[in-house]
Amino acid sequence: MTNQDWTTTTPYNFAASADGIYTAAITRMYGWITLGLVTTGAAAALAYRLGVLDNVGLIGYLVIWGIALGLLFALYLSVHRVPGPVSAVLYLGFTAVEGVAISSIFGAYTNQTIVLAFGLTAGLFTAMSIIGYTTKRDLSGLGPILLFGFVGVIIASVVNIFIGSGLLGWLVTLVALPLFLGLVVYETKEVKELAQQAAHDNDAKAAGRIAIIGAAGLYLAFLNIFLILLRIVDFFSGD
Repeated sequence: MTNQDWTTTTPYNFAASADGIYTAAITRMYGWITLGLVTTGAAAALAYRLGVLDNVGLIGYLVIWGIALGLLFALYLSVHRVPGPVSAVLYLGFTAVEGVAISSIFGAYTNQTIVLAFGLTAGLFTAMSIIGYTTKRDLSGLGPILLFGFVGVIIASVVNIFIGSGLLGWLVTLVALPLFLGLVVYETKEVKELAQQAAHDNDAKAAGRIAIIGAAGLYLAFLNIFLILLRIVDFFSGD
């Protein structure tokens, strides 16, 4: 993907440099997303084979999720203060722990269901990301709505861990799917605009930080869409 927003009055060398910075940021972001998903898949498969979640109990499971969130917060808080390789380690560590946290899917669902859900997720994610990248509409007003919905989904999910309501679980699922699809559109648009600004400022380091932070947000959206579709596909397949 290349950016075409540079004006004709911009000196040629600067325009070429800016376009290169922008393109590199977008390319790296999708590369980080892909690498994060591969890391998650490998960690999940290994953790399932080793039976990591078999005896940890609810507290241990929550601790694993807590570690994942801690790594994510550390990434967001430190990305402007630490070298790029440190941010990369935090990001990959986060995606690996996420893989451990979801490793039980290999025992709960068939391989066919997992592959189908992943394929559907990849297709929907790509479509939503294209919409976010190409839209000319101002999506700034969508941010607070998505944040409010995201917080609501988290609260409802935590509550349902303790009450185990099937109805509440499906309600959260049906609300969360369009929420995370909208998040892909919004995040893609936001990253595009931030990368354009970094390119305009001729700031390659800022563009690199934007790439990895954007990847973390979109990776999370992808993972949640996958987990939601996994449940839906399993329901309709009767597995």
